[in-house]
Amino acid sequence: MELESPADAWYVWFGVALVSLAFVGVVASFPSEPAPDTPAVANAIDRTTASGYNATAEYEHTADRWYVANKTIVMKNDGGTTRATLSYARVVPVWADRSGDDLEKILHGEPISHQYSGGVGWTAKEEFRNDMTSASDFAENSVDDPDVPKWRVADGRLVVRHVKWGEYRATLVDA
Repeated sequence: MELESPADAWYVWFGVALVSLAFVGVVASFPSEPAPDTPAVANAIDRTTASGYNATAEYEHTADRWYVANKTIVMKNDGGTTRATLSYARVVPVWADRSGDDLEKILHGEPISHQYSGGVGWTAKEEFRNDMTSASDFAENSVDDPDVPKWRVADGRLVVRHVKWGEYRATLVDA
C-alpha cells in the first residue's frame, strides 16, 4: 500500500487551495486595530475625581464611539467594544447637557461662577447642582431609551474635569 500522494494529483492541489482559503479567511477576520483601552480611561477619570480640588486631565484613546451610564464607561472601535466600571461618583457626560454649552465651557476651564448667576428663586449653586443632576440622569436614562442615541462620536481625546463649588462636587467628561 502506498501512503504518499503524487504531487501532480488534482485532489492534492484542491486540498492545498482549500486550506489556503481557510487560512486567508481566518487572517482576514482579525480586527484591524486593538480594542480601546477603556480601563485606562476609567483610571484617568477616577484619578481626577479622587482629587479634593478642582482638577483637569486629558487622555489620548483609540475609540470611535463612547457612552457613560450607571458608573460605567463603554468605548468602541473596529477592534471591539470594551467597558470599565468607575470607582467614584457618577460622572456627567458633557453631551447630556441639553441646555446649551454651559457644561462644555466649564469642562474646558471656564469658572463655574461665570456660567451660573442664579435664577429667580435659585441660588447659582442650586442651579449648577440641578443641571448636573439633570444631565447625569438624562445620560443614564438614555441607555434604555430607543429615541435617544446612546453612542456618541469620540474624537480621540478624553477630557475630564472635577469641579467643586461649595459643598457640591461634579466630574464632567467628554471623549
